[in-house]
Amino acid sequence: MDIKLPLDVNLQTATTKAANNPLNLKLNQILAAKVVDTQIMLNTLTLNVADKRVSVQTQQPLNLQPGQALQLQVVKMLPVLEFRIVGPASPQAPNQTATQTADALTLKLLSPQTPISANASANLLLNQLAKGQQLQAAIVDIAGNKLTLQLLPAQVPANGGRATPTAAPTNIGNLVITLDTKQLIFTGSGNQAAPSPSPLKMPALELPVLTPGTQINLQVLKTGDPPTFSVSLPVTSTEQKIIELFKQLLPIQTSSAPLLNHLNQILPALENDATIAETLKRLAQEILRSIPLKTQLTEPAQLKQSVDQSGLFLESKLAELLSGKDGTSLQDDLKFKLVKFVHLLSLEIDAQAEQKSAMDNTTVLKEALQKAHAALAKLTLDQFQSLPRDESAKLAWVLELPFFHDQKADTVQIEIERDKQGAQDTDQKNWAVSITITPPELATIHCRISCYDGSVNTRFWSDGPDTVDKINAHLDYLKQQFERNGLKTGFMEAHQGKPTPTDSVKKPLSNLLSEKV
Repeated sequence: MDIKLPLDVNLQTATTKAANNPLNLKLNQILAAKVVDTQIMLNTLTLNVADKRVSVQTQQPLNLQPGQALQLQVVKMLPVLEFRIVGPASPQAPNQTATQTADALTLKLLSPQTPISANASANLLLNQLAKGQQLQAAIVDIAGNKLTLQLLPAQVPANGGRATPTAAPTNIGNLVITLDTKQLIFTGSGNQAAPSPSPLKMPALELPVLTPGTQINLQVLKTGDPPTFSVSLPVTSTEQKIIELFKQLLPIQTSSAPLLNHLNQILPALENDATIAETLKRLAQEILRSIPLKTQLTEPAQLKQSVDQSGLFLESKLAELLSGKDGTSLQDDLKFKLVKFVHLLSLEIDAQAEQKSAMDNTTVLKEALQKAHAALAKLTLDQFQSLPRDESAKLAWVLELPFFHDQKADTVQIEIERDKQGAQDTDQKNWAVSITITPPELATIHCRISCYDGSVNTRFWSDGPDTVDKINAHLDYLKQQFERNGLKTGFMEAHQGKPTPTDSVKKPLSNLLSEKV
């Protein structure tokens, strides 16, 4: 029986092709493509095909990355264009048959009139999550009873790359979702739920820890529309908590040289200003007078006094003073002076602001306060570094000694080490001193002097080849000076570069505050 159609078949086919074949392709045509973007959760790819950007979807997930080149074959024209990957693709899984692989490599063109929006992507993701699924997110915004989150890429599992059943899918980063607070139950820190969790109320969102930028953990408690999540903060190690605390309490640490140079420059003007408190002036003078000259540090008595007054032992002296030990004084201790100086400077800045005098010294005083805080922080860090460590076989003291040279303040870094066993054994005293200094017109010099079995060994390092040559030229003179003072010399050498950390050198603590953070 003949059937006559009301429309011409060729005309209808052409109309359908025009609507569903925007690339003007032919059946079985081979063409090159490039992956632009992937949405793994939606099994959707964005491709560059024939100089046009199109979105395609597959029934099974593909392991494709942005920038990857593909070869496609047109396998179907109607009702929607379909492609098959015939060029470089993801490897076939061991449990997949050839038929399953072919089906997985079929890509269906999505209609350009119905693109998947970000909100639709988020809703589809939430509907696909299973109970117990874990996600990591960062808070973007808190408004009313809505919490806007940005999902973070899942961490690669440490068990050989195999994800756990409750682990979040990878490549979901940057997806933004908005949840009602009724969908959230706060369980505290880590993944341990509270004994009786309660829905997260808005007052809880006002806590300092829950602010835009805070990272949180999500776990699906109930699937459906809408799902319910438990919310917890990531577990933070004790060491990391301590570091974060000191970041808030301590300023950027620097040596005392910038403070001393600043005081040396502004003190004459401050002394002539009647509005500045006399106690502050006298303390600034005492700080500058207590700093030795470079030549004085070569004298054993002065060097010993400088180490004792460096501020490294302030708390130890305070404990002795409180215990009633005679002969203990805090007045000459550098840290004690810095603490007093910071206090008096703060009072003076407040007083200057109230007086509003014609000679406004607020700027120079604030700069001095900032430098004093920084010097005090550096001294405090040296004290932390000097604390005994159970895992180290050595006792170590790290300190910085300031000095004046040609009316300019500078510092020398010193680290004194001693074997714990040697500290108790008077017959065997093994010790080492590491010194870092930058002399005028020379590169920085690192020196390590060690005493083992009664012999004094000396090593020098410097990045400057000329500095190394000058050190080598004076090693004989140094040897003569050691022997003249009754010391038995061991090896003496100089190298270009920097000292390599060894087990005998106490490893420094990580910086508690970095300018790059």
